[in-house]
This record gives sequence, structure tokens and C-alpha cells, in this order.
Amino acid sequence: MTWTDAGGSTHSEVFGGVVIANGTLAEPSMPRFEGHFDGELLHTAAYKHPQRFAGKRVLVVGAGNSGCDIAVDAVHYAASVDLSVRRGYYFVPKYLFGKPADTLGGKLRLPAWLKQRIDAKVLQWFTGDPVRFGFPKPDYRMYESHPVVNSLVLHHIGHGDIAVRPDIARLDGRTVHFRDGSARDYDLVLCATGYKLHYPFMDPALLDWEGMAPRLYLNIFPRRHDNLAVMGMIEASGIGWQGRYEQGELVARFFKAQAEGSPRADALRQAKAGPPPDLSGGYRYLKLERMAYYVHKDTYRDAVRSAAAALA
Repeated sequence: MTWTDAGGSTHSEVFGGVVIANGTLAEPSMPRFEGHFDGELLHTAAYKHPQRFAGKRVLVVGAGNSGCDIAVDAVHYAASVDLSVRRGYYFVPKYLFGKPADTLGGKLRLPAWLKQRIDAKVLQWFTGDPVRFGFPKPDYRMYESHPVVNSLVLHHIGHGDIAVRPDIARLDGRTVHFRDGSARDYDLVLCATGYKLHYPFMDPALLDWEGMAPRLYLNIFPRRHDNLAVMGMIEASGIGWQGRYEQGELVARFFKAQAEGSPRADALRQAKAGPPPDLSGGYRYLKLERMAYYVHKDTYRDAVRSAAAALA
């Protein structure tokens, strides 16, 4: 491996394996707006505590999980809180029947179309229709984008603590103009617009980068390099730390099998050189940058555990 350090010096050394593990939340994805804003314009990466909102007119751009969590924090400090959205969302309570929502339904696996219908109906019982709170109607089915695990934001919208605004058209001083022709003044605009995959220290060709993301076997292994792996380049509803632990176990077993010259490594080498497996679980995920490395939790974990077991 050859690399250049911060001082510009070049180094080369032989390693048994290289693991990229800087995560997917390192490079903020900051949108570009027409015009100029004279107040504070920040990304959620700069958010540390809600006291920053004290007495300010706040606009949160994006109603994903981070945006909704921060908006709920802000209502206790800000003079006003608005949410700017461009699409509809499915809102999941953090607890259902007294248990964390992401722990339910794991034992009974249903076809994607049936689970979408059943879970969407259950959500209507618990949260109602978000359209009545001012959100656009989703133009996709449930689980085709990451759901928002936060129903408290709907509570605050229903009580007038948060207002829903459309997408931003342009900025002018302290005034934000929206695409529906309305406008409002703000002191702080916080962009909850996610992060970009960012591996600036690695030649994209080594990772088989195509379009919005690297094309890696099981979101881990590049096709042409057997001693290179990426950890943590997965996103899935409910995958948690266990899925990432299982990634680490697979990488360790594969590197060990190769170092020992074990024939067990051959099957994985052949698999990653061939057509990639379908990890969608039957869901048609939105073609968004943040969904480019999205997987179906059960399908993905089954595939990773199976590959690791073959190396044991």
C-alpha cells in the first residue's frame, strides 16, 4: 500500500489487509440555495445543543430522523420552528405496544408487498395521516425510503409548535422564499440534509465506484481486490450494531482464510467477482444518494452470516 501523509511525504508498506472504516456520516451534504442568507446557515453536523436556538426563528430543512429530532428539541427554546420538506414521509412511533418499534415483527417474515400494506395500516392507527399536518403525500410505498422514527414531531405540529413549509426556492437576506410563493423571515436555517459517502484517501477505482456509491460485494468487498474491505457502508431499517458486528466477523474470517491459504476463501473470491446478490428484499428503494447503499435488514444479515459460516 502506498499513501501520502499530511506533510506530503509518501510511504509504502505491505499489509495483510486494509479496512476502510471512517463511516458514512463524515461528510455533510450541504444543499446549494439560490441567493444569500444573512442569518446563520448550518448543517446538522454543527448542531451540539438546543440552547443555540434560544429566542430565534428557526427553519429546519429536511424532515428525516435528524431533522425531526432536532425540530422537537428546538420547540423548547426557539421563538418559532418550521420544517421545510420536499416529499412525504412515513412516521413510525418509537414505541409500539410498549416495545421499541424496530424490535417488532422480526420473527414473522412477510413478502415485501404484504408487509408494506400491513405496516402502513398499523401506522394509520397510531399516527394518522401525516398529510393532515401539512406534509405532502408520499409518492412511494412504505420502506422504499427510510421511515422517520418520531411521532412526537406530529404532536408538536398538531399543537402549533412547528409549522410545515414547502421546499425552498431562494434566500434573500433573512427572508426565505418557498416554492409555493410564500415567504418568511428566519434567524437560523439548519440543513438536516444528510451526508455523502466520502473516501477521499482512496482511489475510487479501487472501490468499483459507480454512480452514487461503490459497488461492493455485500457492501464490503471490491471485485478485484481481495485484501481490501469497507466497514459500515450499510443503511437499513433496524439493522443496528449487530449487522455491523457481523460485517466485522466476515471480514476477519476472510482475511484469516486468505492468510492461511485456506481453500474456504475461494468461494467468497468467486462470489464477489460475479454478479452481485439482490439485497433489496423485494423493496424498490428510491433512487437517492442516501439510499444508494441501502439494504433490507433480514436479507442482508442472512447473506453476511451465510458467507461467514462458509469460512468457519
